[in-house]
Amino acid sequence: YHFIGKDIVYFHSLFWPAMLEGAGYRQPNSVYAHGYVTVNGAKMSKSKGTFIKARTYLDHLDPEYLRYYYAAKLSSRIDDLDLNLEDFTQRVNSDLVGKLVNLASRTAGFITKRFDGKLAKVADNSLAESFIAKQEQIAEFYETREYGKAMREIMALADIANGYVVAAAPWQLVKQEDKQEEAHQVCSNALNLFRILVTYLKPVLPRLAADVEAFMQQPLTWDNLAADMSGHEIAPFKALMQRIELDKVAAMVDASKDNLQAIETAPKAETELDLDPISDEISFDDFAKIDLRIAKIIKAEHV
Repeated sequence: YHFIGKDIVYFHSLFWPAMLEGAGYRQPNSVYAHGYVTVNGAKMSKSKGTFIKARTYLDHLDPEYLRYYYAAKLSSRIDDLDLNLEDFTQRVNSDLVGKLVNLASRTAGFITKRFDGKLAKVADNSLAESFIAKQEQIAEFYETREYGKAMREIMALADIANGYVVAAAPWQLVKQEDKQEEAHQVCSNALNLFRILVTYLKPVLPRLAADVEAFMQQPLTWDNLAADMSGHEIAPFKALMQRIELDKVAAMVDASKDNLQAIETAPKAETELDLDPISDEISFDDFAKIDLRIAKIIKAEHV
């Protein structure tokens, strides 16, 4: 499978396959093309600091943020992909921190402090079953490269899970002596939903998935989505993801500008042409003395 930019479709879908065929190598099964990456709706600009190197990004922000943002915008079509820095900040904070990680952060503490770190046997698994019923649809979106549709489907489930937790309000239930078992079940159900959601997101957020595997003390795989979590022990919850602060995004843009300025002011290394300059140009009269001819190849033999 070849993943290429749309500006070289002609070469990779015509000349390169022809060369492979002629050389006796198999051709690619498919050639997938992507559009251009723009920043804030325009071509990357060095002067504006939106020509962002991967290293500069990594110095300031988590790579998982960008993986999710791009996945949320990618489709099987050849569309340009815009990195709008304000939208990027809002979407990551809303989806990954506010919807996804928040599911665990608002319920895991009760399991550890009040219920010996063990999940309850949930009496009604209908919500988890409805989440698991989406696995074929989400898998198909991944296989057909409709990553944006997959992210929307997963986040729609995250909205449902958060709505369930808000309606049940376990932080109120734990204050009532006769509601302890109900609180235990609500928090356990919420963490199971969280486990399913992160499993769906594992191809996009591998590092978060690894952290959640350590927290849930169970591997997150497609095959164990329906695992029975009754009595399963979890590790104490640790912060999984931080909100993006606008000052970090601004610092990244400023660093991109500084990086450019440093490159422009750095002394340029001598080139081969500087070390060995070409001779003076000749006049047209000198050029006219040259006998230029076109030759026809009559015979060619193996060397």
